[in-house]
Parts: sequence; C-alpha cells; structure tokens
Amino acid sequence: MKDYILHQAILKEVEAGNVSASKGERVPELTIFKYTQDCHIEGRWNEINRQARGIIFHESGEVIARPFNKFFNLGERPETELSRLPWNEDFQVFEKVDGSCGIGYFYWGGWQIATPGSLQSDQAKRGAEILNSGMYDLSHLPENVTPVFEIVYPENRIVVDYKGETFLTLLAIFELNGEEWHPRRVDQIAEKCGFRRPRIFSIDIRGDIPFEQGEEGYVVRFESGFRIKVKSPAYLRVHRLLNYMSPKGVIELIRGREYGMTLRELPQSIQQDFDDIRAYVQDMHNRFRIEAEDIVARIPEGDRKTKALWIQAN
Repeated sequence: MKDYILHQAILKEVEAGNVSASKGERVPELTIFKYTQDCHIEGRWNEINRQARGIIFHESGEVIARPFNKFFNLGERPETELSRLPWNEDFQVFEKVDGSCGIGYFYWGGWQIATPGSLQSDQAKRGAEILNSGMYDLSHLPENVTPVFEIVYPENRIVVDYKGETFLTLLAIFELNGEEWHPRRVDQIAEKCGFRRPRIFSIDIRGDIPFEQGEEGYVVRFESGFRIKVKSPAYLRVHRLLNYMSPKGVIELIRGREYGMTLRELPQSIQQDFDDIRAYVQDMHNRFRIEAEDIVARIPEGDRKTKALWIQAN
C-alpha cells in the first residue's frame, strides 16, 4: 500500500527535528521513522509525528509496516487525564509486558522484525530469530499486515523477571492503512500461531489501582482503539534510575536520598553497569581533587596581587 501524502508529511517532520530516519544495511531501500527525544521531551506532538513510532516505508512511498501510534501515560497529557478519558466506551485492561517492542513485517519472502527506532537493533535481530525459530506456526499470519510483538528473552530483561523464558507476546495487528484488528480477532491468530497474549485484568482504573510486586503496569484499551499506559510506582522509579545512566546522572543520583533504595530494584546486570559508571566517576573525582590540591600547594605566599599574577601565569 502506497501513502505518498503521509510519507512526505513524515519527511517534513524529519526536517523539523521531530522525527529521526534510519535505514537498514541489508535493506537500504527501507527507512524506519521514530519521533525524536527532543520531540518527546518538549511535547511537540502532532498527528503526523505520533505515527512515527516505527513506521517503515519503502523508498517508493509504499508502507511496509505500520505499528502503534505513540500513546501516553495516564495523566501525562490533557487527553489522558482521568476525567477526560472516553468512559462512554467499553475498555479492557491488559498486562504491560516488559520487553522490547517488535514490529513484524513481511519482506524478502519472510518475516522480519524491527524495533521502533531500528531495522537492525540487537533486539530486532533476536526477535526475528525467535519468530522464525519454529516455535510458531506462521502460516496463519497474513503477509499484508503489521503484527506488533513484545520481545522477551533473559538478556533483555528491563524490570520484570520472566524466570529465563524466551517468547513473543502478540500485542496487536494493524492493516497497512492503520486500521487495527479487534482484540478477539488477534486472539484467534495468536492461538493458531502459538503466540502469547497479554493477560487481561478486571480493574477499574478510576479507583485505587493494584500493582503486583515486580510488575510493569497496564495498558488500557478503549473500544475505539484509544490507549493509555498505567505504570507501577516501582517501574517508574527504575526507569527514572535508568535515565541517570551517565556520569552526570550518576553524580546527581549519588547526591540524592533514593540512591540505595532504587538501585536495589535494578536487574543485576544493570546494577553492574551502574557500579562501573559510579567507579569511573569516583576515580575522576579523586584525580581532579589531587590535581587541585597540588596546584593550591604550589601557589606562592604573598598578597592577593602576587597570588593572582602567579595563577594567571600558570
């Protein structure tokens, strides 16, 4: 399916800095588009860049894959405030599976997987391996749609511990024009192919929302397809910590009060990364302190002018 108008509109969003474009090494004729961090942080959302959450185009303007539009957390934007949600519609509360989003597309005579910002990320490659491993009967999966998965495997653990399991959860299926399949139809395909589906909860998010320990949260889908995310407090704390995974961020966090409590909630592999950065930062701090003390010790005695002239010269 070709959509020249949307393709050109997304390219204009690339020029505006709201969307990034990434090509694949094996398939340079394909481009995957994703909203930029600046767009996200500054809230520069519109109907075009919200569609750039892993949408894939051929250079001819043909749509190759069309996954979820960007959707937001409860209360994150005016339209996701509790009082503004479409309560006149039926809704379902799904488990928010904790892995990497995998965008399925049929190309070169077989099923491929991308992640929202890359055609060839490590998670995309692993997801394609799982999809084509023989675990699933792909003969029931239509080739002209976009199945969206959550890719789960031990080395890709973010927060939730799935006890070493490797699997794909089928989240949704979209036509290339953006129309979404009804969940019951997705259930039927998942059963035939052998994919997992997210668990469904009987929860009314207008009241107190229960969260199990180590749980990421929920996705609420209204009958019209409108979605919101409801993330658990523990998950939000861990993701806040992951945002500190830089020398500057580590310094800020070490100075704060939540450091020890929040660090314990991280997976062991990420704790090690954090500790490595912390050790690097501490080593830099020690070297700078020793160097500064050495310089101060070499400043000659005398009045302020004498000291100032020495400092200026050195």
